[in-house]
Amino acid sequence: MLLILLCLHAVSWVASQAPPPPQNVQVEKGQLTWTPGEPDVTYTVNYRRFNSDKWEALPACIQTPFHSCNISAIGPRDTNDSPENSCVTLRVRAERRGLRSEGVNACSRYGDVCTPPLSILTRPGSLTVFLNDDHELAKEHANNAKHRIYFGREGESPLQKYEDTIDSRTIEDLEEGQRYCVQVAYTVHGDLVEPRSCIQCEVIPASGKLLFLV
Repeated sequence: MLLILLCLHAVSWVASQAPPPPQNVQVEKGQLTWTPGEPDVTYTVNYRRFNSDKWEALPACIQTPFHSCNISAIGPRDTNDSPENSCVTLRVRAERRGLRSEGVNACSRYGDVCTPPLSILTRPGSLTVFLNDDHELAKEHANNAKHRIYFGREGESPLQKYEDTIDSRTIEDLEEGQRYCVQVAYTVHGDLVEPRSCIQCEVIPASGKLLFLV
């Protein structure tokens, strides 16, 4: 009898808890994907346009049981054809029995108009973030379009803003054998353009070793 009561209590406790948020939320070529947390959960996708505070639901991906969403229905603003106006922040949250998880913002693993490509080179004591200043936002806004670097040790969440820069940067005085993480995004006149790149983490090698990653 006690075992039955304990089981019922456990089931009731689980049912009263919000589901865990989705993991590995990534966007690539109009397709948003994520890793589910638990069964019997639905997902809702929201988006926010560049330089806006308004979140909107994507009608085709409201309380969907699937683990992907076609976002091609999100069109650019009609009022301005600047490239950043085609960029949106994408967020996915899990839902179960009216309870919602925290939303998780999507990242992009490959570069495009909205997200810079990320490649890094690690040397003993340092890490170089390679950034290309020849991109669509730079053509439109010249030096007012920059890269924002986020940086920190693995396990630090969220990564901290390190620097806004036009071109590549080397971060010095890093601990050999320690794993560090980098994420980058574009900015226009100081305003963040999303999605950000997906986070890359690498170990700073010991003296005499070199590691280049794309």
